[in-house]
Amino acid sequence: MKKLLFILFLLFHSVAFCGEYLDVTENTNVSLPADLYYKKDYRVQWWYFTGHLFDTGGREFGYELTFFAVNVQKRKYISQFGVNRIYITHFAISDIHGKRFYFSDKADAGAYGFAGAEDEYLRVWIDNNVLEQQEGIFHIRASDREKTVNLRLIPGKPVVLNGDNGYSRKSEESALIASLYFSYTNLRTEGNLTIGDNVFRVKGKSWFDREISSRGLGQQKTGWDWFAIQLDDNREIMLYIIRNRDGSVDRFSSGTFVHRDGSYKYLTKDDFSLTVSDHYSSKKTGARYPSRWEIRIPSEDIILRITPLMEDQEILAYSSTGNHYWEGACIVEGSARGRAYVEMTGY
Repeated sequence: MKKLLFILFLLFHSVAFCGEYLDVTENTNVSLPADLYYKKDYRVQWWYFTGHLFDTGGREFGYELTFFAVNVQKRKYISQFGVNRIYITHFAISDIHGKRFYFSDKADAGAYGFAGAEDEYLRVWIDNNVLEQQEGIFHIRASDREKTVNLRLIPGKPVVLNGDNGYSRKSEESALIASLYFSYTNLRTEGNLTIGDNVFRVKGKSWFDREISSRGLGQQKTGWDWFAIQLDDNREIMLYIIRNRDGSVDRFSSGTFVHRDGSYKYLTKDDFSLTVSDHYSSKKTGARYPSRWEIRIPSEDIILRITPLMEDQEILAYSSTGNHYWEGACIVEGSARGRAYVEMTGY
């Protein structure tokens, strides 16, 4: 496990990787559906689902299910136990009514088919956690000792290419510190959610992010704050800020505003403001996280207040990526209402 954590630390935090893998550049274009599938020529990639679900009685749940593929090397092995890549999954449920947060994580090198990702169609799996796509519909399944989800997700809008036509630069330090980044921001979701012996038939809305990269954020970065906002009037907003060690915000922090009809526009750092008005101190790690925000987008007459639906949605990913972060379901109020998922790392 210590070796795994060391590898992940190098992959996510260093700037220079070996030339075995391709860089994402301004000339890298999104190609669909191929870029939904596993991309062997890039160092790290992920498939990231979050969503807001309600049972027939109105009981609310948030969920997160993520799949990572981290390429270590391209060496060919005779043995099944040779490590070329590491597969990671994080699975969380926020039971808003019960005020309980459930999380589990797993990491696997893929020996004997216990984990893997296909490069000719969309299928990613790590033990019981599986992502598949059939005829344009996403299917996700995940389970552990405490909880299970089995969901069907139908796109309500076309794909959104974040950044400059999918090229999402992440740092002032280099144009190569970037990802290929696209999203499905409005996925009609239905299925079953189980906690303990209780089975809930649920419906709601999900968000899917796909990112592909070969570079970490760089040595001067401490982390990021990311927002996936789904408004009740059928608009969506993605925003992220990347924090520098000196307390400043990287000028390549950005976002995407998605209109009701599915059209969208790129937001630069100057197109929005983000103000923190409260904080939450974790009893688990001692980390001090922002816990209330005001977001303004003047061009869209948007003023939003975002507040966690429950404070304790901190993830302790010590069995996989070796870090802790906060990711949870939030309520959105202000000039429009809705729900959001917020992720904060590096606190």
